[in-house]
Amino acid sequence: MPADQSLPSRARLWPPVLGRAVVALAFGAITVFWGQPTTAGAAWLMAPYLVLLLAGEVWLVRSERPAPERVSALFGLVPYAVAAVAGVVIVVAPSDAMVGGAGAAALALVGISDVVRGVLSRRSPGGGASPLARDLLIGGVVNLGAGILLPFFAAVGPHALLGVAGGAAIVTGVLLAIAGLSLRHDSAGEARVA
Repeated sequence: MPADQSLPSRARLWPPVLGRAVVALAFGAITVFWGQPTTAGAAWLMAPYLVLLLAGEVWLVRSERPAPERVSALFGLVPYAVAAVAGVVIVVAPSDAMVGGAGAAALALVGISDVVRGVLSRRSPGGGASPLARDLLIGGVVNLGAGILLPFFAAVGPHALLGVAGGAAIVTGVLLAIAGLSLRHDSAGEARVA
């Protein structure tokens, strides 16, 4: 029986998922090993992270289907684009309050986007769920939680802000790395069967 053609191919999904995992793990690793970050340094680290998350999301949405559902694409791209703009705002006016506030909004938007896309992908046409549905839900909850917590750490300083954002990045990076490697393994099995 042929696979549901409306569902994304695992062979197309694993590269963008692993790409986003690498971005998240690199950001998380820098936040762990940077002992005394300045506020400007935290801003300059957070901004490219948010922009690279947008790039990864664009890649993932384009890989999902030949023509992704409009609602899924909008919930995937618009919040990530607003988060990337928040990253630019953080760099333009770096302060602990700005990194905490705009960073919180950005991470919350990314989290909400992933949760909504995870729910939507569980109800794919044809009754099948996307292989990323559960990973998007979990990653979304982690980023949303980090977004909620981040403003409470603004008074503590940039090290704490990067710790919260970096902790969420490490959790989602590990989750996405496992998902990407699993998709890669499964796509090799699909190729052998076909």
